[in-house]
Amino acid sequence: MTTPHSVKIDGRMVDVTRIPNGASIDGDLNLHGYSIKNLPNKLSVSGNLDVSRTLISKLPKKLRVGGSLDLSETLLRDLPKGLRVGGDLRLRGTRIEKISKGLSVGGNLDLRATNVTDLPSGLYVGGDLDLSGTAITRIPAKIHVGGNLYLGTTDITELPESFSVNGGLDLSGTPISSLPKGLHVGAWLNLVGTSVTQLPKGLRVGDWLDLRGTGIKKVPKDLQVGGDLYLAGAPISKIPEDLRVLGHIER
Repeated sequence: MTTPHSVKIDGRMVDVTRIPNGASIDGDLNLHGYSIKNLPNKLSVSGNLDVSRTLISKLPKKLRVGGSLDLSETLLRDLPKGLRVGGDLRLRGTRIEKISKGLSVGGNLDLRATNVTDLPSGLYVGGDLDLSGTAITRIPAKIHVGGNLYLGTTDITELPESFSVNGGLDLSGTPISSLPKGLHVGAWLNLVGTSVTQLPKGLRVGDWLDLRGTGIKKVPKDLQVGGDLYLAGAPISKIPEDLRVLGHIER
C-alpha cells in the first residue's frame, strides 16, 4: 500500500483521506493501491473510479460512478442495493459472496475468482458477464446480458427455459448435462467437455458451435449455426444433409 495523495475537488486540492461527504468529482479518481479503508458518503464520480488493491471493505450507499468502477482485490464483501455503474464493474478477487438486488452495470461485470453462488433476479449487464471459476449453480430467468456470458468451469447445472443471450455463451468444463427448450444464443456457444448428450430442438446459434468432447450422438435437423461447427471427439455418426451451417463442419 502507498501513502495517500491529493485530488482536486471544486478547484482545490484535498487529501484523499479527507474527501468530504457529498463530494462530486468531475473526471476520474484513481486510488489504486492506496491505504484507504472507506469512501465518503454520497460520493459522485463522473468518470472512472479505481479503488483496486485498497483496504476498502464496504461502499457508501449512495455512491455514483458514471464510468467504470474497479474494486479488484479489495476486502469488499457486498454491494449497496441499487448500485448503478455506467461502465465496467470489476470485482475479481474480492470477498464478495452475494450480489444485491437492483444492480445495473452499463458495461462488463467481472466476477471471476469470487465466492458468488447466486445472482439476483432483474440483474442488468449491458456488456459481458464473467462468472468463470465461481461456484454458481444457476442463473435467474430474469436477467439481461448484452454481451457474452462466461460460465466456464463453474458449478452451473441448469439454465432457465427460453433463456436468451445476446452474445456468446461459454459452458465449457461445467457439470451441466442438458440445455433448455427455447435457448437462443446470439453469437457462439461453447460446450467443450460438458456432459450434454443432446441439443434442444429449434436451437439457433449466431456464430460457431463447439461440441468437442461432449456425449452428443445426434444433431437435430432444425439446428441453425451461423459459423463453424466443431464435432471432434463427439460420438456423432450422421449429420442431416439439410443441416444449416454457414461455416465449416470440422470432425
